[in-house]
Amino acid sequence: MMKVTEFLGRKVLDKKAIEIGKVSDLMIEPAKSVITGIQISTGEFGLRRTDLLISPAEIQEIGDYVLLNVEKAEIKGADEESSAEKEQETNTLKF
Repeated sequence: MMKVTEFLGRKVLDKKAIEIGKVSDLMIEPAKSVITGIQISTGEFGLRRTDLLISPAEIQEIGDYVLLNVEKAEIKGADEESSAEKEQETNTLKF
């Protein structure tokens, strides 16, 4: 058994063991007493933050890390983050 406070902030790795973010929240179905998903926050130090929703089917294992059975690009909403990152890079002045 794990406390919610132990779960929040835990690093999330995709199936290639690349860190994609940290657990920021849990989605629950109170009537059924089940967790229906986890929310992952990407981006650090105030940089562009994106929240991704992970379904239980995308989770392979929970231990010291939350290990997913999908790559970041396969997560719904991750493609929007990549597009935003590319746009930000394009709009950045380079010296």
